[in-house]
Amino acid sequence: METNMLPFMRRLQGATCTWLVQIAIRENAENLPCYAPMNIIPVKMPITTPPPDTLRCIPEFVLENVVVLITIARRTVKLNMDDADVVNLLAPALTLVLTFMGDSSRTYNPHLRARLAECLEAMLPNNEDDSSSHNNISSFYREQIFKTHPHRFQLVPCLLDVFVGIEMTGQSVQFEQKFNYRRPMYVVMDFLWGFEEHREAFTSLAREAEANMEAVHPPIFLRFVNLLMNDAIFLLDEALGNMAQIRNLQNAQESAAWTNLSAQEREQNLTNLSHTGMLARFDNILGRDTIRTLVRLTAHAPFVFCHPTLVERIASMLNYFLLHLVGPNKKNFKVKDMKEYEFDPASTVLDICRMYVELGKNERFCAAVSDDGRSYSPKLFTLAESVLVRIRGGDLISSLRDVAARVSTIAEQRQRDEEILANAPEEFLDPIMSTLMLDPVILPSSRTTVDRTTIARHLLSDQSDPFNRSPLSMDQVKSNTELKEKIDAWIAEQRGKIAHTSTSSTS
Repeated sequence: METNMLPFMRRLQGATCTWLVQIAIRENAENLPCYAPMNIIPVKMPITTPPPDTLRCIPEFVLENVVVLITIARRTVKLNMDDADVVNLLAPALTLVLTFMGDSSRTYNPHLRARLAECLEAMLPNNEDDSSSHNNISSFYREQIFKTHPHRFQLVPCLLDVFVGIEMTGQSVQFEQKFNYRRPMYVVMDFLWGFEEHREAFTSLAREAEANMEAVHPPIFLRFVNLLMNDAIFLLDEALGNMAQIRNLQNAQESAAWTNLSAQEREQNLTNLSHTGMLARFDNILGRDTIRTLVRLTAHAPFVFCHPTLVERIASMLNYFLLHLVGPNKKNFKVKDMKEYEFDPASTVLDICRMYVELGKNERFCAAVSDDGRSYSPKLFTLAESVLVRIRGGDLISSLRDVAARVSTIAEQRQRDEEILANAPEEFLDPIMSTLMLDPVILPSSRTTVDRTTIARHLLSDQSDPFNRSPLSMDQVKSNTELKEKIDAWIAEQRGKIAHTSTSSTS
């Protein structure tokens, strides 16, 4: 490559960034005498005006070229990004990313929006283990961009928007591909978490979500958290399944039956082991990143996870994976050289227990833990405690015992309530969850009655009626007041019978 070619390319793409942003923020551009912006207007974010029609005339490759240059330069060209490079490329590039990544009206293509997140990762400071002097200088300048850029406060909202956008209706990508797209987003979020002002941005979005849980359009943070839990459940479940399969394949190699297999069968088994190992490694890495993001969010915004819309899901998820990792089946995941597959069950157990400790201060969460008939039992936390002792998690034991005690107390009360309400009439049961409805609502299209929390949780991932796929939002559901009165009266009657029976027995 010619000596001056890369600096020239950076300057060209830096100018391209400014040009694209200026076009994207123009108002009434079709009435201007010239297509190209003739003057620089200040950029104000968030951008609330609709995109100009002139933006449709610009091919995607113009934006893609910027992404390619920054990502390739970071990965393959070990050259110093000095002050001039920061001013001429990275600073305007960050403005470009914030303009297009978090706005689907300006960037329809979800793949390109995800590529902008990859570009954002490439703009981060170098790894700490890279101690060369010019890279230290480069890292300093890169870090300053995220500390001083005038629009840096849009980083978190834009990240969450693209994280959600690649999965929501009309913006979907292939199921497996979304995990590849989210990998660099986790890296960026991990970096931003080191700055108080960006942590505050997460907390602010969480407060907004708490205040608008049942809004017509679910808040971005609520959808983000819902998808995080979806990803965590899928990735950890897949990872554990793959680790169990690897163990079986490794055991098969050591058995006497292995020598009786044909060469073709042995080769096929080795191929299966290699393929399963790659899948397990991918799932373990992404699962770990997802869980660690949840750990941070539960520590800073526990109120969101303890809302009725989400609390049952987070509780059942934690119970399920804790039981697998500390229960009698934990030996099924023990394989040779776990580091090769990025499998670190001790770290995952610690992260799960940290979430229990943070969320366990909330009575609703403790009730949800105790209500989980699939995975919860009084022995669950005892098993976890014995594992924590072995993996240097002793500092969590006292707090986890407090959570266990609260859950146990609530479980006893819930057991009594369950006995009272065990024979509820069919019309009182939620048709999706088969649980007693406490706040029944009618879906306008299918005319089906479900519990409010059930449909609210469903609409976070799929904004349609689950019974006929018609479009649906929370503002369209109607309270079934008549049925609620019947349910409340029936509950009061059942409790009255129990109270009367107890009084008679005492007498």
